[in-house]
Amino acid sequence: MDELCISDQRCLFVGGDGVKRSVIILCVVCLVLAGCVGGGEIVTDRGHSDHDHGDEDHEDHGEEDTKKEVPKEQVSSIIAPGVPTFEILSEHPRKCMNDNEVVTKFVDVFGVYVIAPEDATDEYVLHTANVLAQYIDNDEDGVPDDPKVLDILVEGGFVAPVWKSDDRDKFWEANRGTPCENGLRTAASVYYGSDSGDNWAIGGIEKSYEEKGVPGPWDTNIEEIWHIVSYGWYEAYPEYFGDREDRSSKLTVAMDTARGGYFRETPKQYPDGAWYIYDNGEGGYGGQVHEYFYWIVATNIGALDPALTGKCVFTDSEGNGHLNPEWGICTREELEQKDVLAFELLNDYGFNLPTGIPDGSYKSEP
Repeated sequence: MDELCISDQRCLFVGGDGVKRSVIILCVVCLVLAGCVGGGEIVTDRGHSDHDHGDEDHEDHGEEDTKKEVPKEQVSSIIAPGVPTFEILSEHPRKCMNDNEVVTKFVDVFGVYVIAPEDATDEYVLHTANVLAQYIDNDEDGVPDDPKVLDILVEGGFVAPVWKSDDRDKFWEANRGTPCENGLRTAASVYYGSDSGDNWAIGGIEKSYEEKGVPGPWDTNIEEIWHIVSYGWYEAYPEYFGDREDRSSKLTVAMDTARGGYFRETPKQYPDGAWYIYDNGEGGYGGQVHEYFYWIVATNIGALDPALTGKCVFTDSEGNGHLNPEWGICTREELEQKDVLAFELLNDYGFNLPTGIPDGSYKSEP
């Protein structure tokens, strides 16, 4: 059986000379008519931690499917890249990434790249790269937990930026009109610097707690890097994790239950009893789903435990405790009891979702 490649990422396997010639002719004709090679346009995501808040216009809200099914075999159409070495590279495989002077550091993580400018410290860049690796290969056995999800991230051109907001703006300006403008997706970013507002817990939030014996700093990488990886889950399994507002996925049904109803836009007042109270008006329904997916995953892996950080329950200057105004569940046990649909989705359908808290110390050896 022979391999026929029609672009840098797509290969077909054909048998026999006659069949091979037919496939070649068909591919050539298609390429001439289409005028391009390599698939459709990818929409670039921009903005400070906006997580690509999309909004689809659909009004048919489907009923919840309560029948539990084992998902289809999780396979990939590409061979997964090798185990990351966490070497900071000076070049990216895409030429347009090397033609601007904004980002100069690159780390290959299973084919998904962390990108950063020259003044980003190696410590920060490598911490983000390790968190990314731990979300892709959470059991750290050197094999991506879900090759189908990774396939979507790699082929979709997703990158994980570590930069300042000025770098972000300069980067997109420098790539205007280049293949990188529509060939890359950022989805979310991690920012460094005194004006970024992002927190860094080098070594992990658990290590900080163990060293100090009190709740330590939050690590923004836990949230923002998941916002990037989660796009693979939205697209790989739309019936389970789809983010469309037609309420056709188990994730959207669970979210609407947590919010006390279906709201296409952020309401001024949520119903009494809602435990997911998203009050950011940006991003529409898709943005609401993305934040909810992050909250339930972070809760399920134990990252919001008040013993570790003040992300879920924080103490004010007067010593009074306050629950996070957006999300009302702090532990995995509470999630199982209160958000039953979310807990079942994450734990009862056989998906290889993360179960451990990324700490920026990926341990698998290449």
